[in-house]
Amino acid sequence: MTSYSVHRYRENQLLTASPGQILVALHDGAIRFAEQAKLAILAGDATAKGQAVGRALAIISELNSTLDHERAPDLCARLQRLYNYMAERLSVASLQMQTEPIEEVVGHLQGLRESWLQVLGQQQPGLLAAQGGEARRP
Repeated sequence: MTSYSVHRYRENQLLTASPGQILVALHDGAIRFAEQAKLAILAGDATAKGQAVGRALAIISELNSTLDHERAPDLCARLQRLYNYMAERLSVASLQMQTEPIEEVVGHLQGLRESWLQVLGQQQPGLLAAQGGEARRP
């Protein structure tokens, strides 16, 4: 499969995805870019670190800006504080070339991703397996 075909396939996946699937994909992307930033810091590559941190921050900013405070004010306020904290930690990691803040952010993002998968799995059985999550039933 050519890189163009892969790109078109991924693009089609996003265009046909549910909002929940897009939410999980955004978390996956933020985790991936944060991990890339960590590897760049370990390699001493400030340019790659900056690009990866910038991409992770852009996703976190998007997650933050799409919160629906009218629908779930308490949840959104908590998520907003967490997203702002993660953005701050990524900035610290970038400025100080430290991996620990990135590891902390990745842990938060993975926890949120798993929580969203559980919620979505309750709404759409079978989604957990399709998104690479574990099907946990009480």
